[in-house]
Amino acid sequence: MKYSEKTIAYYEKMKNTGGFDENLCNVGTGIVGSPLCGDVMKLQLFFDENDVIVEAKYKVFGCVSAIASMELATTLLRGRTIDEARQIENEDVAQSLELSDIKRHCSVLAKESIDAAIDDYISKKNMVSKVITVTNLAADRIKESLSEHGGIGLLISIERGDSCSSSLDYSLSYVTTAGDNMVAIEAKGIKFFYEPEIELMIRGLDIDVANGDEECGFVVTNKYHKPCQNCSCRCGGKF
Repeated sequence: MKYSEKTIAYYEKMKNTGGFDENLCNVGTGIVGSPLCGDVMKLQLFFDENDVIVEAKYKVFGCVSAIASMELATTLLRGRTIDEARQIENEDVAQSLELSDIKRHCSVLAKESIDAAIDDYISKKNMVSKVITVTNLAADRIKESLSEHGGIGLLISIERGDSCSSSLDYSLSYVTTAGDNMVAIEAKGIKFFYEPEIELMIRGLDIDVANGDEECGFVVTNKYHKPCQNCSCRCGGKF
């Protein structure tokens, strides 16, 4: 099989191989193809808080054309919105690489992986309510506070409680500029940011207004991380 010079050039680059933790809310994963057909592609897209693709990585089990197709696709995807990414067609890849008719199926798989990764990301966004729950009263007060202080959202951070090793203390702070490694999700129109490594520990958060506690303002609890039964610590947080 003779490959075009453009196909060989992208195959020899292979700068975008790798992957991300597919459990992260801002990572979309698409796996297409079949070992029986000879090509399997895994594409992962890393989105920022504005649904823009900031990074794309892939893994391929397949031929030179399959690898080149994904290398080109991941290069094209960076900096694109969801709508812009969906506009990439398999013919764009096939023509750019000058694929032969017998290898055009590689460009089709690349297009399918793009759509699958985007669909996975959108599905995760639709499940945000299962990650963080904010009461209506708390949401209204948070929005007022953000408007007053000029923040773009709230940073969630955690630390182990002082009373026992199994408790978690949550805290919320203003975010004026999102860091490159921060994950962003939205609930009740409020953007919440956090470091990727704590995602499993913030799933199930409930944010409400603290009753009769003006100094605290808000209370953060987690239905999956309950306080110890035999000590005085509590799992909660302040803002």
